[in-house]
Amino acid sequence: MEDDNKIIEETENKALEAKTETAEPEKAAEPVKEPVKEPAKEVPVNKNKSGKYADLTDHDLLVELVKLEKKTSKRTGIVAFSMIVIAAVVLATAFLIVPKVITTLTAAETTLEHATDLMGEVNNSLDGMNKMITNVDTVLTDNTEAMSEAIKKISDIDIKGLNDSIKNLNDVVGSLSRVLGGNRVKK
Repeated sequence: MEDDNKIIEETENKALEAKTETAEPEKAAEPVKEPVKEPAKEVPVNKNKSGKYADLTDHDLLVELVKLEKKTSKRTGIVAFSMIVIAAVVLATAFLIVPKVITTLTAAETTLEHATDLMGEVNNSLDGMNKMITNVDTVLTDNTEAMSEAIKKISDIDIKGLNDSIKNLNDVVGSLSRVLGGNRVKK
């Protein structure tokens, strides 16, 4: 407020000085004449202007301009302070979050490497299992063929002829045992 008053006073003083400098000094030697009354100087008003500043004098306009400049200066200061606060928050956030993000990304990369290694081991195990299954399949195929041949041979055996042979063998053994003096094998 005091600054406004000082500026207004300075502006008024300058205006008075300008008026007195432009005024012609009075001549003492001439007789005093009655001054011719000039019509009062009116402040020129710009007819093209409209609005709240249309009827103001240059002095009033300067005062208003100074007030507006002070308001603008205050607002600019507030905006600058706000920007500094925002920048500080962004920097603080960056300093807090960026290391955690880097740590998380490093951990994720390590985990991905371990997962890749495990997938390689799983693939190796699966390859081994596939080879084992192939070997088991080969063994089963070979054994199935051998079993089929054995079953075929067993089925080709003449059971009736075998029984007759066993009966004949039993008779021969019985005869030999009588000849040799042993007990006869009972059927």
